[in-house]
Amino acid sequence: MRRVLLIEAQIKQYRLPFYEQLFRMLKAHDIELKVGYSDPSKLESSKTDNCDLPSEYGVKVRAYWLAGQRLMIQPLLRPALDADLVIVDQANKFLLNHLLLPFSRMRLQRVAFWGLGENRQEGRLQLSEWIRRKTLNWVSWWFAYTEGTKRYLVAQGVPAGKITSVDNAVDTRALREQVGDITPAKRLELREALGISATAPVGIFCGMLDKVKALPFLIESAKRIRTRAQDFHLVVVGGGPDRAAVEAATRELPWIHLMGPQFGREKADLIAISDVFVMPGRVGLVVLDAFAGGLPLLSTRLDIHGPEMEYLKVDSNGLLCEPDVAAFADMTASLLLDHDRLAHLQAGARAAGSCYTIENMADKFRSGIHACLDSAPDTAAVTA
Repeated sequence: MRRVLLIEAQIKQYRLPFYEQLFRMLKAHDIELKVGYSDPSKLESSKTDNCDLPSEYGVKVRAYWLAGQRLMIQPLLRPALDADLVIVDQANKFLLNHLLLPFSRMRLQRVAFWGLGENRQEGRLQLSEWIRRKTLNWVSWWFAYTEGTKRYLVAQGVPAGKITSVDNAVDTRALREQVGDITPAKRLELREALGISATAPVGIFCGMLDKVKALPFLIESAKRIRTRAQDFHLVVVGGGPDRAAVEAATRELPWIHLMGPQFGREKADLIAISDVFVMPGRVGLVVLDAFAGGLPLLSTRLDIHGPEMEYLKVDSNGLLCEPDVAAFADMTASLLLDHDRLAHLQAGARAAGSCYTIENMADKFRSGIHACLDSAPDTAAVTA
């Protein structure tokens, strides 16, 4: 049985279904998967979205943090060298990566990166970015978040044959089913509970309440939308450091409903009574929540979007405009008033929701692992 070790800093709850499916898929093909991980840092722990893995495939070790928790090392070097393939996040903060990459560079071990390739965050240290770019081609294989990530890697000289695009996803099956189970009568009841009429247009925002989500932009846009789309309501789902500011800004606006963090059935209920998903700020995996609920995503053109933003196809499952309040309000109001176009985009969103699934992601990951393990040992690593 061939062995694969996948190393993470900690395990997020949304990743658990992916690991479970990948473990079962690989086991059926006589490949053993182990996932090495540690307890989260203090910052990550405060988000309360971490979990442990079953001992059947989870290998939990103590993490040692350095430089104010900016660097970490996990005692997994021996298991990594004993594996037929080790998969790591593409991040310089993981000191174990810097021990493994030379082995991959010298073709002594198969090492694969899993990541987004290009880092669009501002304020990155030049040395850190230089190391990221220099080592892009030091690994045996790449598991790219999206096709856009793959295109970036190819442009940087990584052979396309050494890249698997996995279509990064989360498990939205339950959300799709819950939204689909809500009857028209139940939708009406849910709307009435919030003081929303049966015909009122509704936009929903789901995400962290912080500055990258452009919440002041969203609130000002909502005010303008309501002047055109009469009786418009905005539902805001989520928590975060900017919650108090949002509360203050909306205190005199009863048609903006600040619901706080919502999960499971409660979140599905709010998505089900909405017509569009509005997020003018940074978009990442939340695009999949929109599609799972059959809602077109409305956003703006920004450089800070996550790679999953490429799942949005303009005029098919969503719309984009320049990051301007008036433009965003006009785009949203015009769509809400055009019922045929709105229905078209909602249908496109539902179709996209059936494509970007955790099942498809796990199967693509499995295929890439097979391809890497079956590659010739003397060509497993890629030279720069």
